[in-house]
Amino acid sequence: MTSVLERVDSVPVTVQTVQIPTRRLATPAAPPRPSSSHAIAAAPTGDRATRVRHLLERTATCADPAELRRCREQLVTEYLPVARSLAGRYAGRGVERSDLEQLACLGLIKAVQRWRPGLCDDFLQFAVPTIVGEIKRYFRDHTWLVRPPRRVQELRAVIGEAEQQYRHTYGSAPSDRELATLTGASAEDIGEARASVACCRPRSLDEEQGAGLALAMSWGQEDARLCQVEDRATVDRLLDALTERERTVVRMRFGNGWSQSRIGKEIGVSQMQVSRWLRAITDKLRCCVER
Repeated sequence: MTSVLERVDSVPVTVQTVQIPTRRLATPAAPPRPSSSHAIAAAPTGDRATRVRHLLERTATCADPAELRRCREQLVTEYLPVARSLAGRYAGRGVERSDLEQLACLGLIKAVQRWRPGLCDDFLQFAVPTIVGEIKRYFRDHTWLVRPPRRVQELRAVIGEAEQQYRHTYGSAPSDRELATLTGASAEDIGEARASVACCRPRSLDEEQGAGLALAMSWGQEDARLCQVEDRATVDRLLDALTERERTVVRMRFGNGWSQSRIGKEIGVSQMQVSRWLRAITDKLRCCVER
């Protein structure tokens, strides 16, 4: 397939757009759809068209696997310019051009394998939607860093078409309320679909923000208690060496800031007894630290 791609040059393809029906806004009538004889750029013409038509007829009746494969390879070769041109329509959207062309070629191969006489008058009328569908399916399933629900993705596509129609008719961008009227969705759904764009390609934290500073350096601030993490871990380890009563005395004295007299009244002992406890606890913790 790679050698075939290298021999065929890219040729632009003209794809007819479809007008979006509206409920409230008066829009000009949609142009008539192309007939089956509508010539699509890069389609084989003349003797090539005759040869391609014979190949298509041959694939429908051929029973020899080797001959069928040869015919399909020739058909793919003839329509590669169409696949490349369709892939070029989606360039610059975060996917490499070479990957887009491979997807388009995959869609073309599927179209050749699935085509049957009587499905349509022109093979391209069947192949183009198959190729475009393969590319769009890849964007839908594999290009989201955080994938939103499918209804949001489908609404984004509808919004994009409605915005193009509105700009073509009125020369300005529509508001969310106008888009809601055009698409039949609520204003909240329109806002959600527009916000989902950030899920596809979020900004990198390493993105430069001028003067060589990364984006991450402009967010948040240093935690003032970060330096206490190691001390807290050490204290927790030492407190595990104390009894439950000793931990209660330590918490009252150093956590709550109580005096020895208040601690004695709370526990039911004298202030002198609390003082002896604290001295014993200090010696015990010192021995744990030195070990």
